[in-house]
Amino acid sequence: MKQLVTAGLALALALGAAGPAAAEWQVDNGVAIVAPTTNNSTMELLAISCGDPYQVEVYSRGGPVRPDSGAPAEADYFYKPGKVEARIDGAAFALAAAGSDAAVVLFAEGKAAESHLAPVTRAFIEALKDGTTLVLAFDVTPEPNAQDDSPHETVAEFPLAGSRAVLDEALAGCR
Repeated sequence: MKQLVTAGLALALALGAAGPAAAEWQVDNGVAIVAPTTNNSTMELLAISCGDPYQVEVYSRGGPVRPDSGAPAEADYFYKPGKVEARIDGAAFALAAAGSDAAVVLFAEGKAAESHLAPVTRAFIEALKDGTTLVLAFDVTPEPNAQDDSPHETVAEFPLAGSRAVLDEALAGCR
């Protein structure tokens, strides 16, 4: 895992240095990765690999996902419903977040008895393959999103062009 984090963050920095237009899907050590093209947060890299059955991770500068404004914000979205949403070409997927040493791990939103964490669905993965744009939105601050008045004010947009081939390769061994 540490090797993946190092390689992934090095790639994210390289993609960021090349500019937002250079963001594209790639496979790194069997993990599908992409950097955001637009972002008002500390999100730097999205990584998708096999897990139970899939693992979706967001790597972020300086710890949990926060607004990029520099103002301190407590990451109070872990294990809570309604705090994370993925929008793929307008279709919304409710997600929940857990933390790991190096990333925010995303799950489908589950029941309270599951700490609101359920396995990421095949439908979500297929939407990533078929879509054009993924918007990951987090409710980190009490302020709403000024653009759509949703509670999810901390967002990053990821391109999905080219994701099908990369996700098919990275996820070929998932059960």
